Amino acid sequence: MSNNTSDLSFKSPSPLKLVSSAALFGLLFSAQFSSQALADDIIAKSNIEAVTVYPGSAKVTRVSKISLSTGNNEVVIENLPLNLNESSLRVSGESQADVSLGSIELFRNIKRDVVQEQEKEIRQKIEGVEREQKRIRDDISRNKTQIQFIRKMVLGNNNAKQKDNEVNSGSYTNLPLDQWKQAWNTLDSATAEVQEKIRQSEVALTDKDLILNKLQRELQQVATNQKESRSAKLQVESNGAAELTLNLTYQINGARWEPVYDADLDTETGDIQLKTLAQISQRTGEDWTGVDVTLSTLRPSAGSQLPVLHPWALDFMPEPMPMVRMEKSSGMMMNDSVMAEVAMAPAPALVRRAAPKKKMRQQQSRLISADFSAEYKVPGNISLDSGSNKRRFALTSQDFKSKVRLASAPRMDPRAMILATTKYQDETPLLAGSMSLYRNGSFVGNTFLSQKLSGEEIKLSFGEDDKVKIKFLPDPDKKRKDGLLFGKKKVVERHYKVSVNSNHNKPYSLSLHDVLPVSSNEDIKVKVLGDLPTKTDVDDKKGVSSWDINLLPKKSVNIKYGYSVSYPEDRVVPGL
Repeated sequence: MSNNTSDLSFKSPSPLKLVSSAALFGLLFSAQFSSQALADDIIAKSNIEAVTVYPGSAKVTRVSKISLSTGNNEVVIENLPLNLNESSLRVSGESQADVSLGSIELFRNIKRDVVQEQEKEIRQKIEGVEREQKRIRDDISRNKTQIQFIRKMVLGNNNAKQKDNEVNSGSYTNLPLDQWKQAWNTLDSATAEVQEKIRQSEVALTDKDLILNKLQRELQQVATNQKESRSAKLQVESNGAAELTLNLTYQINGARWEPVYDADLDTETGDIQLKTLAQISQRTGEDWTGVDVTLSTLRPSAGSQLPVLHPWALDFMPEPMPMVRMEKSSGMMMNDSVMAEVAMAPAPALVRRAAPKKKMRQQQSRLISADFSAEYKVPGNISLDSGSNKRRFALTSQDFKSKVRLASAPRMDPRAMILATTKYQDETPLLAGSMSLYRNGSFVGNTFLSQKLSGEEIKLSFGEDDKVKIKFLPDPDKKRKDGLLFGKKKVVERHYKVSVNSNHNKPYSLSLHDVLPVSSNEDIKVKVLGDLPTKTDVDDKKGVSSWDINLLPKKSVNIKYGYSVSYPEDRVVPGL
């Protein structure tokens, strides 16, 4: 049984009359699974004209043009998606007459076939291909039967039983000698024609298999298996015959957009061109055809309320209660195990709520700023079918000045990498997303950009510098010392030499990185030997050290360093 809301009347000054644009909170929607529109209902066709895509959902706006008569009109809008968010439904409209909105009823329609048109079309194609495959297999079966029949007719004799025996045994002895060659030629020509038909059928069957596999992959992308849709019935009151433009908006899951970045470094000038693109995908069960698309950073699916905090009171554990044993004469005695349970019962555990999870000239989208979110208007109208491939659209293009330097961790990888550092200054945050890296227009790799706010630093690596060669070796001038005893101490020493050769025509700053051991026990003493690092505990990582050098053009430089570890002789330090 369906439930309707009480009438809500919203009128606007003449000449333009507006239907309610307030959210339809408090509406009770029908839970029935089938409901038929009455004969005098107005069946309104609606088209998707605008979509706002969020990082995890979308707001869809449908528009319907309806001819109203004087008095009450029951308007039915069909083919709404089954998974729309009912509480997000809003209705508004415009008309030249005084029009008011009464109740709204949502009900389900059960159909024999799937409701998604593209899915329905692909399934019909698959059924057609499967019928063709069956026909081809039947042709092959008939042709094989023909070959058996030809052999029996050519090689047999007048005695049917003897003929079968001869065919089954492969014997040609009953044929006269002068007919043997003629029978053989007849068999050859007749079977060759049928065998060619079989070969052609097998080729056609292989082609059908390829088509079927392609259609099945396409079906996997769009399949929803939904055989239900929703319809909305609206009670609309009008004081005269008029045309009504009705807007229906609702939230729906299954759509998303994510930022994708292209960063191109000009190594001569240090300029970085940063392009922000939006990658849109949707599996809502609705096809978007020629719609107006806006991208928003708002996350409607995320929690909208602050987490509830509960008092946190500290107290001592209650002291164990003394064991009390009653005399038998009193007629009662507390069981020892029960007393033990009471004495050892833990205090109620403190319940803590988990913190919420936090997660050619190209046309560009127009940025619409807001205090708490940002929206991008995608140029033109786009079409994107449910389950189709992802599509990308340009949002912004920005140029940054960066500081270019070189860096290497030669113990792990002797290559020198090109690093560029800049500051992000735009007031609109850069959302987290994948990034493609280019150097002087050539693709060098991918990375992931974490969210950046205005004023934060961006560090990017643009691949290997082929003009710098680095060698990392044990220092040949120093001997390796393993577990030498000095008094009651064991001493372990390591010495390394890093050789750097530059073939550049201008100087570059180079940072060499390595991890030196750090003591976590006062009995273990660590001492850095040789060239001391310029920085220690880089990026707040214990033991990570760097040696910063000015790499002159066409020059070589050597860095020698190491460490000494001493510890009690009766102890073992793993990892040395």
